[in-house]
Amino acid sequence: MVTNTTQLSLTRPEWFQPVPAGAGHYVVALQSLTGERDALANASVGTWAHLTPLIQIVGPRTAEKEPFTRKRVAGWVKRVSDAVGGHPCFLDIIRLKATDPTEGEQPVLAVIHEAARKRNLAFVPVLRLRDTKATVGLIREATLADGRGVAVRYPMLGTASADGRSPQTLLKEALGAVSVEVNGADLILDFGFLSEDVEIHAEDLLPAVDNLIAVGEWRSVVLLATAMHRSLGGGVVQEGTVGRLPRREWQLWSALRTSGAARLPTYGDYAVQHPEPPSDGESSGPGMRANVRYTLDDVTVVPRGRGPLQQEGAEQYRGLCRQITDEPQFAGPGFTWGDGLIDDCANGMGEPGSQSRWRGAGTSHHLRHVVEQLARGIR
Repeated sequence: MVTNTTQLSLTRPEWFQPVPAGAGHYVVALQSLTGERDALANASVGTWAHLTPLIQIVGPRTAEKEPFTRKRVAGWVKRVSDAVGGHPCFLDIIRLKATDPTEGEQPVLAVIHEAARKRNLAFVPVLRLRDTKATVGLIREATLADGRGVAVRYPMLGTASADGRSPQTLLKEALGAVSVEVNGADLILDFGFLSEDVEIHAEDLLPAVDNLIAVGEWRSVVLLATAMHRSLGGGVVQEGTVGRLPRREWQLWSALRTSGAARLPTYGDYAVQHPEPPSDGESSGPGMRANVRYTLDDVTVVPRGRGPLQQEGAEQYRGLCRQITDEPQFAGPGFTWGDGLIDDCANGMGEPGSQSRWRGAGTSHHLRHVVEQLARGIR
């Protein structure tokens, strides 16, 4: 049996292709929260044809005293499967430790992978260079059992090895540890949040990107980044105004596209959210301010309410949605499921709902907008 799984791991990556070649595809990193799952579940066939999600299963905000029940973990995976269906995806975790215990002491990541297999989820496990030996072992078990290779999530900001090993050496060692050849692996160049305080120029970035790609014939290479702040407070978008946040991730990829890279990475972003789940009172919970996020070619338009949502009430979403529909570049209610929600709310035909509803609406619009933007070849 071991021989068979090993054979699968060596052959399947040659034809399993989670990210097709070419500049027209899109990888989006989404958290397994309600709004983002709803956006995927309601994406059109045309959008899915050019989209591969990197799903991050989100754990609880605070550490649990008791092991996770298998039923609870299975519920996490079921909700992801309902949103993704039979489409290929990358599967990662956030706010969880891979070795967190479940009933019977089995590590939570192993239980997630097991539940994903039962639902026929076509997932590629995600490996990070900082993963512990125990976590690497769990990912290796998945690569051998499923034969879909692995995605290596390489942090582009602050990656120096403590013992001086080169980035190429780190990547080769990581692949060797999970028994995957480079042609069965995806390289995700993850910049995370692009702060305005840090200048990143494509011409300066190019040598580092080419060096990482030169490790071998990667199955795919993805550039992943976002300029969306974790909180809109602190002057990012003033209360009661409409902010316009530059899409620096799109600008960076577009510049790299014309820089003469040996291999142009596939474009990737975090949709309309920060890479980390919200945890402070201003961006979630009782102190949260209502907001709706709407993607245009170069900016994300963000109408933001006044005062804590808990005090001001959800009705203020109607005004925020009207500020979106009044935009000359509003795509119209038929563009996506999310655009329909925005238009209905603006016209008093739909319920204001909660912030998760508008997280989903913004994500829904974003997915199709980016797919069409890539198809138009905007630079």
